[in-house]
Amino acid sequence: MTVNPSVFLDAEQVLAGPLPEEVSMEPIIDGVPFAYERTLFDGADGFFAVWACDAGVFPRVKDKRGSFMYIISGEATITDQDGTSHELTAGSVLVLPFGWVGTWHIRETIRKVYLHTSPAPPLPENVVPSAFMPAARVLDGPLPDEVPMEPVTTGARTAQEAVVFDGPDGCCAVWECEPGVYPRVKDKRGSFMYIISGEATITDQDGTSHELTAGSALALPHGWAGTWDIRRTIRKVYVHSTPRQDTA
Repeated sequence: MTVNPSVFLDAEQVLAGPLPEEVSMEPIIDGVPFAYERTLFDGADGFFAVWACDAGVFPRVKDKRGSFMYIISGEATITDQDGTSHELTAGSVLVLPFGWVGTWHIRETIRKVYLHTSPAPPLPENVVPSAFMPAARVLDGPLPDEVPMEPVTTGARTAQEAVVFDGPDGCCAVWECEPGVYPRVKDKRGSFMYIISGEATITDQDGTSHELTAGSALALPHGWAGTWDIRRTIRKVYVHSTPRQDTA
């Protein structure tokens, strides 16, 4: 297995840094013709970026890949084809799986971190609903599922999480772990995350390290190997990409 490096963007750049890449918003019912983004990672595990768009109404069909996102700022309503709607605010998590159909209504400029993934077959034949977790639950809600942290060098033996979505497009959850040191190898699928709170150092196998704080974004592609050193309890939103067919 080829060892792949982590990809990191610090909180200052994620929260308020420039977004140099222009993205067409067609089709448009009302509003701006372009959004803007900054690509963090583009590879077999997915496409990971920071994105912002001004007010408008934008119909969408997810007929190529699924989308996972954490809302950094702004206000919008997302409406599924069946009329189900969710109110997006800072701290919300939204999943639009492959097969979703609906509309964005952005009222106040949305800035988000998002991941596109390609779904694993078999592909859904019918329209798929969105999955959503409101900000209050994401930022401070209970995390009922216990997750083993083995292997552990020092520290907590388990973490806690609440799953938002688990399907062909990947697995998205809110996760929290107390201080400790945890070696890891990404030998099945990549992981992409936004840090909500806490402090940690992530160190690649080659010694390259990044300091994680609230607002940081991190990609650990398939093939990454390294160590987490959590100094202050980390709470994050993560997405595990679709398992690769040769390693699932």
